[in-house]
Amino acid sequence: MQQSNHETTTYQENEINFVAVVHSILARKFLIASLTIFMTVLAILYVLNLVPTYQTTSSFTSPSRISVTTINKLNLTEETKKSIFSKFLTQLSSKEFQRQVFIEGDFLTLFNTNNKPINDIDAFISKNIRLVRVNSPDVTMKYFDLGFLTELPYSVTMKGVNPEAISEYLNTLVSMANSKTVIGLSKHNELKIANRIDEISLERDLLLEQAKRYRLNQIERIKEEDGQKIRQINDQVDRARYKAKEERLNQIIVLIDSAKLAKSLGIIENNFKLINDDGVKSDLTIAIGENKNLPEWYLYGEKALMQRVELLENRMSDDPFIPELVTLNNQLNEVQLNNALKTLEARQDDSPYIIEIVKLEIEKIKLKSRIVDMSGVSSMQLSQISKPPKSPNKQNKRMIVLLAFIVSFMISILLALIMDALKRNKKAPA
Repeated sequence: MQQSNHETTTYQENEINFVAVVHSILARKFLIASLTIFMTVLAILYVLNLVPTYQTTSSFTSPSRISVTTINKLNLTEETKKSIFSKFLTQLSSKEFQRQVFIEGDFLTLFNTNNKPINDIDAFISKNIRLVRVNSPDVTMKYFDLGFLTELPYSVTMKGVNPEAISEYLNTLVSMANSKTVIGLSKHNELKIANRIDEISLERDLLLEQAKRYRLNQIERIKEEDGQKIRQINDQVDRARYKAKEERLNQIIVLIDSAKLAKSLGIIENNFKLINDDGVKSDLTIAIGENKNLPEWYLYGEKALMQRVELLENRMSDDPFIPELVTLNNQLNEVQLNNALKTLEARQDDSPYIIEIVKLEIEKIKLKSRIVDMSGVSSMQLSQISKPPKSPNKQNKRMIVLLAFIVSFMISILLALIMDALKRNKKAPA
């Protein structure tokens, strides 16, 4: 029973609150109507004075294979269609570049149709270029799969009140972005060529330095080998001289002994005359124990033998009596006059003897003489140029007025309720 009474009381309170709200709205109906009409009239005036806007579009796809091949012609770069197209899109999206095109293309004059003085040029430019949008492909995959397109195109759009101006600016923007991208790729190629030429020069210097060090090492090696040969030959010469000296000293002793023997036998003078007078040949022998040739002491005698001893003792050099010295001296002169060594020492430039340098020089000449013609190169393929739109963008003026009416009506009701609540609070007892 109590629960039923509670539900009846709650219902009555809700009904009273709703009635109070309705009374509050009706009490301020003139305020609500006035505010709603005022905002609606403002919306109508805004729509009537709304300037028509236009939108133009230009679309493009990635560059052709011919352009990519031309860019990579010198095999110094490894650009792909994707990388080249990405550079183009980055350039096209740059606000700084868009501002540059706007200024250099004299679009300040073209966009300022009324020739009004512009107080803030930067703000004027920013206001216009912020309406430029680079858009990803929006073609559905259905058409792509059907084969109508071989590649999804990107696009760039711009909105504005002057269709001719925005269309011309958009075409100029796309063209200059393409040109700057191609110029950048060309400069990149030129930089690669310059770097490769520097690398060739460095490689050439390294090869020359290696060749020079090898030649100097070869000279030192030859000098060391020649020094060893000279020491060996000098040792042979010394041995030959020592041997000749020993033979000469031994011969002196033998001659002295023979002279003593001749003196003891009374043979002072030589017996060549005696032998010739008797018709005795020089190969006569005498019997002294056994058959022998005639001894020197008998043939020459003491006097002649001592003269020979004196000559041998007074001899200053045995070199003329050493036959092998001629051969050894010739060998020594040949080593000392080593023509190969002198040629290596006199060489001023090793480059003609380095095959790698010849190849590097040929590559350098080719790099300097080959200029890649970038006139037909493009960083994208233009699918559609921007054309001035014939009709402005559709603007739903009725929707704008209707929204203004609904929003203003709701705001005025809310305002009426707030005012009524504030009034009741003031009348309530403290």
